[in-house]
Amino acid sequence: MDKVKVEGLNPDFSGIVTAPNGKKVDIFYVHPGDELVVEYVKRRPRQRSLKVHEIIRNHPWDLVKCSVFGECGGCTGQHIPYSTQLDLKFGPILSLFQKDLGITIKPVLEAKTYAYRSRMDFSVFPGPVIGQRQRGNFRKVVPISSCAIQSNWANLALQDVRALLEEMPNVIWDRRSEQGGLKYLTIRKAQNTEDGMLIFTFTEGFEKSPELESFRSLCLERLTQNSLVFCYNRPKSEVSAVGRPEVLRGKLTFTESVLGQSFEVPFDSFFQPNPNGFLPILHFIQERLPKEKDVLIDLFCGNGFFSLLYGEYFQHVDGYELTESSIENAKTLFESTYPTKTHSFQVTNLFLSTGDLQRKENATLILDPPRAGAGKLVNHWIRDNGPKNVFYVSCNPYSQKEDVRLFLEEYDYVDGILIDPYPQTPHTESVLYFRRKER
Repeated sequence: MDKVKVEGLNPDFSGIVTAPNGKKVDIFYVHPGDELVVEYVKRRPRQRSLKVHEIIRNHPWDLVKCSVFGECGGCTGQHIPYSTQLDLKFGPILSLFQKDLGITIKPVLEAKTYAYRSRMDFSVFPGPVIGQRQRGNFRKVVPISSCAIQSNWANLALQDVRALLEEMPNVIWDRRSEQGGLKYLTIRKAQNTEDGMLIFTFTEGFEKSPELESFRSLCLERLTQNSLVFCYNRPKSEVSAVGRPEVLRGKLTFTESVLGQSFEVPFDSFFQPNPNGFLPILHFIQERLPKEKDVLIDLFCGNGFFSLLYGEYFQHVDGYELTESSIENAKTLFESTYPTKTHSFQVTNLFLSTGDLQRKENATLILDPPRAGAGKLVNHWIRDNGPKNVFYVSCNPYSQKEDVRLFLEEYDYVDGILIDPYPQTPHTESVLYFRRKER
């Protein structure tokens, strides 16, 4: 056994220690000054890992609000003062943009640090166990009775479902014996309306089980949430809230309101997990929309989030998205909201082709790609054919920086902000505003 001391923290909130062999190792849920009793354990030939036997905490643990913090794989920063969290998250990003691209981004602080998430996905295992996967161990689920970053409404719903499963544990999918059916519980609660829904993800084929029919009746009798949805996907599919849906009560969507605009969010669709925390980015864009507002191009448009928010300012909107159901939803919402506006929402895989994108020089472009970034095709299209104004929204500023590098030669950076809608985690969001250079 050896004793090592935590020397610092990484941007992902992991602690930095020097192992007995001199190598730097990252350990989560520790703080600088903590001491660890460790040993090297042989995992595979020529491979060893550092096993922590004891943590001697020389730092107060009183900031932590969650009883399973340190086991659950969700939050990683509750033990760190919030001001330090911001320094760890923002510092490297701000420095890299300035050093590599000469871009200065303004950090914006988040006021609400708990009870902010509008969606949580919980694994369900025999026991019954409802919880989150353990960090670094996908096979183990940490039981959760209350989550500090979701609303009280959601925590009460979690307790309601646990009570039902204690009465009917046989409906739970056993991944070893392949008996039962329930794999996941997803809780979605709008922040600005009273709408909320519970989504139960089962294995395909279990919908015909007599046990499920009894569970349906029990859910309708005991659960008070306004929308209850069952969905079914492949037994080996470890994906929640995806599959063929069945409505027990209510509807397949919930209504969220952002900046006075209502959104009907499908049960299986992505939506901002903290809409109110995302408002600084929405205000940033709205305040900088150009005077020439003829066409809005919305790349990776999803359900038409930006198109609906800013559609009133433009005469025409072009939206592009990979998922057909999202495009259909965007069309329907846009037509009902702005019946006098023209639009073109298209199903397009922007990672494979940008052939559907049309050059419109005086248009305004908003893109909000996945974490991996927009991809070379999109960035090269922006460089060669992009419009006058570009707003790049990102949930991963590191990939955003690499994307921007590909088209920056044709654009002037105007300004941008970095925000923290996800306190207690290392995740951030940003928006950068560019204006095409005049040649």
